[in-house]
Amino acid sequence: MTLLFSDIRGFTAMSEKREPPEIVRMLNEYFELMVDVIFKHEGTLDKFVGDEIIALFRSAGGIPSAERKAVECALDMLQVLSEFNRTRASEGQEQIRIGIGINTGTVVTGALGSSRALQYTAIGDAVNTASRLCSVAKPGEVLISEATFGKVGGAIAATALPPVR
Repeated sequence: MTLLFSDIRGFTAMSEKREPPEIVRMLNEYFELMVDVIFKHEGTLDKFVGDEIIALFRSAGGIPSAERKAVECALDMLQVLSEFNRTRASEGQEQIRIGIGINTGTVVTGALGSSRALQYTAIGDAVNTASRLCSVAKPGEVLISEATFGKVGGAIAATALPPVR
């Protein structure tokens, strides 16, 4: 499975300057756009965690297209965000900047929680690696793991970076 993590850079600073209803409105507008992009690329929304989006991409029938779809989704998310930011700027609002991390690997998916509250999710080292890549991605940057690059290598232009611990 391929996992895509995206979160807003500087979200804490943004939220400290605005009233909660304004932050909720901004997040809902942003999430609406990003989820549309995820679905367009045949991803599954796993969950929102604060300002973070977690999406899953599966390969149907063993065809290794999940990785390509995840990378194309990430690039499309940046393009849609750029258009959204132009609208925000014309309204005098601060731009939203995101970082994206993508990893491919084995995960366990299913309902997790208690008898009173279950949530579908994915767990495993591949999830942790995708999250870590997202956390070190700079604004406007898509970081993909070596495992993901190995599946899409020739189909995308990429620059090798030093390893991330």
